[in-house]
Amino acid sequence: MHKTQIEAIFMENGLSSLYQTYEYPLYLHGLLDDNEFTEQLELFLSSYDFQDEPLPFDAFLYHYRIFNHMLKQRERSEFLPYKTQ
Repeated sequence: MHKTQIEAIFMENGLSSLYQTYEYPLYLHGLLDDNEFTEQLELFLSSYDFQDEPLPFDAFLYHYRIFNHMLKQRERSEFLPYKTQ
């Protein structure tokens, strides 16, 4: 089910050829079965532009991990109490 959802997310963003290239590496890294990846992929693909030039999978994964880290930091900071002066 996750594989189909991930493929649909790539297709919705006009990146079906990118999915075909990355399908096996995504599987090897266990991302096709990761619920968190499925949820955040749509935000990631809509935030980055992958249309211009070919991108090696390692670079794609690097950018995704940075994006994921930024999302987690933002979520964490929303729960921190703000200092008042």
